[in-house]
Amino acid sequence: MRVAAPGALLVLIMAQPNMATGMMPYYRHAWALAPLLITVIFAAYLFALTPTLAVLGTPPARTGWWWRIGLGSAFGIGADVAMALAHSAWPACLARICAGLSVGLVTGSLAGLILERRGERGRTAMATATVFGSALGTFAAAALAQYLPAPGVTVYLAHAVTLGLVALIVLSDRGGRVTAVARGAAPVPGADEPPIAGYLTGIAAWVSAGLVVALLPSYGAELLGTRNLTLLALPVTLYLICAWLAQRALPPRVLPAEPVAAQLIIIAGVAIAAAVSWAPSLPLLLCGGAIAGCGQGIAYRTGLRIVSAAATPDRHARIASRFAAVAYLCAAVGTVALGVVATVWSMRDAVLAAAVVLAAIALATWMIRRRAVLRAVRPTPVTQTSTTA
Repeated sequence: MRVAAPGALLVLIMAQPNMATGMMPYYRHAWALAPLLITVIFAAYLFALTPTLAVLGTPPARTGWWWRIGLGSAFGIGADVAMALAHSAWPACLARICAGLSVGLVTGSLAGLILERRGERGRTAMATATVFGSALGTFAAAALAQYLPAPGVTVYLAHAVTLGLVALIVLSDRGGRVTAVARGAAPVPGADEPPIAGYLTGIAAWVSAGLVVALLPSYGAELLGTRNLTLLALPVTLYLICAWLAQRALPPRVLPAEPVAAQLIIIAGVAIAAAVSWAPSLPLLLCGGAIAGCGQGIAYRTGLRIVSAAATPDRHARIASRFAAVAYLCAAVGTVALGVVATVWSMRDAVLAAAVVLAAIALATWMIRRRAVLRAVRPTPVTQTSTTA
């Protein structure tokens, strides 16, 4: 239980901000939301999350984990209550801010706790819990809102109760585990990669996630002519599940030039999703979501691995928070920008603009890695010592 509980709590924490994703077509119709306002609701979470991660989400030592986990869980429950009571966009923004504070407070601390108790496997466990929680929140909210009465209330109240119980379990067991730390002390593959490549890869992963989570359900509703929430949540859910499966199925460093390869996979998926505007088709949209999701999962894990190579649990908590803060801030700005494009022009133009931005990030990553390789192979001048007497 003590090994599984931190991961379960991270799943629930990450599920909360994603529950609104599955219900966004409902909110868009009920609250008459323009695409820009949809992205503002989404970005409110990221704008609250980023400074929280930067200022409070980097515990200097193990003793700082616990109050962050407790307070972050309380903000998560507060976000559930606010969303259950919301009847317009602005209370929803308040709830999203609470969700951002929640995720920002607990991410670094739970990263350290998971790594402490699972050893090196904790790096994959953290990335897996993040993506799986997002998928679970998206689909469960859509299904409950579609088939149960009181849309937007039942799912949030059930989540609040579950989150509170799991948080109590985690906080009741604060004992350390030295053995797991020893297992994770070995050097981690990825130390030879330039850290900036890791950050760019994480940015690409979350810019694509911002596009998919904030706009893809409304994009599908507009093109496919349906308001079925479960059906519209499928592309996002498949995106997140494929991200999770890709992390589990593909070992690190199998793909050549993995940071760039992962980004190219994301771009391919986004391009397929863009094609739906010319050939409306749910299977095509699902295919685009699945391919982009595979790239996102690999990119997120790769970026985190590069920036946290060979880090101890305490330092991993700080690095994971900084990595997430950078990625989320860029995702927030990018998502709002795409919302402007979708409002001024069209959803199709927003998806195409996202593909161009992701291609630019991939190109920058390739150039940085190439420069690092050239520096590594450049011969070092050797001073010759005369042997003549």
